[in-house]
Amino acid sequence: MAKQLDGGELGRLFDFIVNAPADETLIKMDCNDCCEKITRLAEQVASGADLDDILPEMKRFMAYWGDCREEFEALVAVIEREMALEGIEAPGRQAPQD
Repeated sequence: MAKQLDGGELGRLFDFIVNAPADETLIKMDCNDCCEKITRLAEQVASGADLDDILPEMKRFMAYWGDCREEFEALVAVIEREMALEGIEAPGRQAPQD
């Protein structure tokens, strides 16, 4: 039996259909194939850069593709923690309290 969508879910579905980015480069980018590029982006963000300044298309893409966003945010968090353990301070980032 099909699930009934409420107004909010239906609105998000239409928003996704109409507004989800169709950037061919990003659609074709496979995180496994582009691991180095994704890692460099995550390192820049962990160091205080704004993804919107570096690659705005990626930020918009991740707004619609939650799995990609979660993976990227987890990678940034790991890099930030590694930096904190190494004593590297990044602008706009506070070292975690142990």
